[in-house]
Amino acid sequence: MLPRLAIVLTLLAAILVAPFWLRPDDAAVTGANAERLIVISPHNESIRSEFERAFVRHMREEFDRKVWIDWRQPGGTSEIARYLKSEYANAFANLWTKETGKTADSVILNAFASDKIDPDTAQPSDELPADAIEARRMFLESELSSGIDLFFGGGAYDFSKQAGAGALVATDVSGQYGPGALAKEHPGWFSEEIMPASASGEPFRDSDWRWVGTVLSAFGIVYNRDSLERLGIEKTPDAWNDLTDPRYFGEVALADPTKSGSVTKAIEMIFQQEMRAALDSGMPEPEAIRTGWNRAMRMMLKISANSRYFTDQASKIPHDVAQGDAAAGLCIDFYGRTFNELHRDADGDSRVQFVMPTGGTSIGADPIGLLRGAPHPELAHRFLEFVLSPEGQKIWNYRVGEPGGPTRIALRRPPIRKDFYSAANRPHMSDPDTNPYEIARDFTYEDGWTGKTFGALRFIIRCACVDTHHEQRDAWEAIIEAGMPAEAIGVFADVTAIDYDQAIGPITDTLRARDKLKEVELARELAAHFRAQYRRTEEIADR
Repeated sequence: MLPRLAIVLTLLAAILVAPFWLRPDDAAVTGANAERLIVISPHNESIRSEFERAFVRHMREEFDRKVWIDWRQPGGTSEIARYLKSEYANAFANLWTKETGKTADSVILNAFASDKIDPDTAQPSDELPADAIEARRMFLESELSSGIDLFFGGGAYDFSKQAGAGALVATDVSGQYGPGALAKEHPGWFSEEIMPASASGEPFRDSDWRWVGTVLSAFGIVYNRDSLERLGIEKTPDAWNDLTDPRYFGEVALADPTKSGSVTKAIEMIFQQEMRAALDSGMPEPEAIRTGWNRAMRMMLKISANSRYFTDQASKIPHDVAQGDAAAGLCIDFYGRTFNELHRDADGDSRVQFVMPTGGTSIGADPIGLLRGAPHPELAHRFLEFVLSPEGQKIWNYRVGEPGGPTRIALRRPPIRKDFYSAANRPHMSDPDTNPYEIARDFTYEDGWTGKTFGALRFIIRCACVDTHHEQRDAWEAIIEAGMPAEAIGVFADVTAIDYDQAIGPITDTLRARDKLKEVELARELAAHFRAQYRRTEEIADR
């Protein structure tokens, strides 16, 4: 009893002390005597605290300046996108009324941040009023501010959307600060030998310098070896398809793709791999894309049916796997590696393991970008420069306590700079045997295959899996108990309503129209379709 009580008291003390323990050291002074940098980020506390601590030290030692970072974290990248849209919309509505004397109605508020409107080439029409074109022009020529300096962390897709909307800029109004200015200051950094523009088919920076990658990510499966033993599963889940095994029923951890960009990206890897396999089998590319999409979609229905839940936070997946509440889950690499380290025993072994499916993941960039109207552009520029410098890159993958590395928490993420993976750095690295540029050779991401369906994929998984999860699980359980009858599986995995042609056609068209009423109606129709399909499956299995 006493040992258990001692453990509980220790954990309680750790919870109470953690917020103070994670604070930057005394160099990060807030208040009137220090400069403030405002950063919005989905990054976790570990990344934020280590980079703030290192940047504060850097600015003090190199520039004799006191700075602190005012972090804003409304949630994941989806929540950040909504927040930025709201802030810029409010600012633009005021500007529009002031400059034109007109009310900023829904047409204006939809147009000012629309990447579909090029004010230099667009012609007024019934569908595109002249005021809409002028609104877009006015925003792109403005220095409207969201009150935030930098957007730090997320995926290339989310940053591309922000860049297209006009929220991210290559430089501030002076032209001196921002990613575009940094590229002119340090042209050698952005060479093929140091930080290439792309790898494995993934973009590592915006062609117009509105964002640049800072660190790399891959996707895979996090699993608990003790849980696999409990379930009688001897094979390590080293392929996406392994998670369709009915022995994983109720044991897979997933996140809602409409809330998690990283999990959506992991799901996209499944689709890319199946398309590549179809192409390699000799199919013409158009047929291979459709076949691969449908195979992957059927796989996703089964993986989803094995899941215990769809969480709103991707970070909950490795946590629950580590606790044994789930046996495996889709995961971004650094979450998997972090929990592997957290649960190492005295011998250095860990029950939590992470694996990247062979040929099943690309290497993507985790970017940073300067926001339009940044209140502190020069300080933001210094942070950009630091994060991409050889000094800043050490924070991502040096071990705790190594010179220039993190001071309290190993981040275990692969830096974007190729020159980081050197003989001199390897002895100090948390993952000395990992080189993402070598991993990238085994997989080529084809943006033309799934890039245009990224939003549709999120929507489809929500309708066919998340909103209908109860019925889906009941149907899959009935199939398992009936001995996996082929007829029932066939009905369960019917993806006619969400095949590739539906995804790139009616579904994408509805989402791009940005008509919330039609989007809700389509979501309701698809959810009703799959609820009926799953009930029909259960009836067949129960015969």
